[in-house]
Amino acid sequence: MQAPWPDGVTARYLTVGGATVDLTDDDGTTRLLCAGCGHGKNAAYYPPAAHRKAQAHAERCRALPRPAAGQ
Repeated sequence: MQAPWPDGVTARYLTVGGATVDLTDDDGTTRLLCAGCGHGKNAAYYPPAAHRKAQAHAERCRALPRPAAGQ
C-alpha cells in the first residue's frame, strides 16, 4: 500500500534510487524537491519546466530516500 502524498504535493516522480521528487504549486510557479539528494530546494519554475526537470532528475538520481525522523 502506498503512503498518502504530503500536503501540497501536486505531482511525484520516483527516482532510480527509490526516493521521490515532489512538485508543489507556489503562486503560479512550481517548486520541486528531491527527497533523496535535496535537488531543487530553492528553485521555482513554470509548471511545464518543473515537470521536465523533475522527470530528468528522477531518471538520474541514485540517492536513497532519507530516513524518517527517529529512525
